Amino acid sequence: MRPLALALVVLALCAGAARADGDPASDYLYTQKLFLPFDVKVPKAKQQALAATIEGLNKNGFKIRVAVIGSAYDLGAVPSLWKKPQTYARFLGAELAFVYKGPLLIVMPNGFGFHWQGHKTAHEQQVLEGVKGENLVDTATNAVRALASDAGVQVQEAKPKQSTATRDRIVIVVAAVALIALALVVRELLRRRRA
Repeated sequence: MRPLALALVVLALCAGAARADGDPASDYLYTQKLFLPFDVKVPKAKQQALAATIEGLNKNGFKIRVAVIGSAYDLGAVPSLWKKPQTYARFLGAELAFVYKGPLLIVMPNGFGFHWQGHKTAHEQQVLEGVKGENLVDTATNAVRALASDAGVQVQEAKPKQSTATRDRIVIVVAAVALIALALVVRELLRRRRA
């Protein structure tokens, strides 16, 4: 039993070390296309519009993942890469290389980083020069649109997904009430039948 317990402890420590890279964006971008800071001070509608734009472009064949970095805190264990968007783009690209090798855009207050595993990116960096926005989310949206347009991919107006949370809650409540009513009717019928 002791060797088995020791083996389990070693495996648990190895698994934790493998995922604990200390870099929040990499954890998100393993499976998602957009990383936004937790404390981003931009209206939800703009955040949803950026996500919808990225999703739409990916569906149209323009594969890209985006990390918006608003502070050194958003870099987790690598705050030394703050305000070094191109260096961080290469770092993050290397972290994601096992699951994603496509275009990767980093947006920081002082500029952009762009990485594409195995490709030269001087042209894309030139496309990004001068792209601006009212805030980091707008800047990211404009940058993604500029890159897609340059690649010949049609940029359609993004329609953010409408939240269905309220409708879903109403459906759940109505279904629950209907089930309770049905249960009460069945109970009453069974009671009358026994009587």
